[in-house]
Amino acid sequence: MYALPTTILGRTGLRVTRLGIGGAYCKTPEGYRAALDCGVTYLDTAPAYHDGEDERIVGEAIAGRRHEIVLATKTGKRDAAGARAELEKSLRLLGTDYIDVWQIHYLNTVEEREQVLGPGGAMEAAVKAREQGLVRFIGVTGHVWAEVGHAVATGLFDTVLCWYNCAMREPEEVLFPHALAHNVGVVIMQATRMEKLRDPGDASPERSAGLALTPPPLGDYYRYVLGHPAVSVVLRGMRNVEEFGQVAAALSERETLAEAERRQLEAYGAAMLAAGKLDL
Repeated sequence: MYALPTTILGRTGLRVTRLGIGGAYCKTPEGYRAALDCGVTYLDTAPAYHDGEDERIVGEAIAGRRHEIVLATKTGKRDAAGARAELEKSLRLLGTDYIDVWQIHYLNTVEEREQVLGPGGAMEAAVKAREQGLVRFIGVTGHVWAEVGHAVATGLFDTVLCWYNCAMREPEEVLFPHALAHNVGVVIMQATRMEKLRDPGDASPERSAGLALTPPPLGDYYRYVLGHPAVSVVLRGMRNVEEFGQVAAALSERETLAEAERRQLEAYGAAMLAAGKLDL
């Protein structure tokens, strides 16, 4: 177990490790347990991951240690009835009687936001579930930074989950200020852009501003993200258990970068973006 840095997740008041486990990629309870054994206390999953199989696997992994974990899952439903049904299924699969952070998933358009927040929308189900003790806090996730920023700006959400890394810095302008204004806990995914930031390949010097594209150490991508004052937690998916442990070890030694190191990461990220290396 590593001595991972911890923080308070915004206005939730929950103390969490600054490294969290991202769902969707781990296929076994043993893999999740290995990550938890690193000392991580934040675990994020969703019904959409493996058609609910991820929640079932997580449920097996956390059996007997639920009290150690801040557990986050999501609903992709936009109406209250659908969201409630999905929550009840999540509770069964996860083997728990409450969710710490229940998130409205992929809220990427104006229309979806209006539906979720309007009469009969998923937010009604979230508020009712919170009143009943089935969920403790309500979050929002999405991939369109400006639209997710509008959701955060309503002040209705306790947490937000979005992309952010040394190459994709748009949240600094369109999302993080709203989170700071409302003390919303910020959780980040894609610190390595699905590992694409780690693979410069044959990027030409012309397209990368003449820089030699040598990938930084794995832990530095995560230190970069955690260096922004708005960010509480950075997730890493469980594609590789050994590399997850490497990130945990790195962050237990040092959680952020010096200013010169941040600028170096930003230059590398900008070069990778210019070289067209980060497209999915």
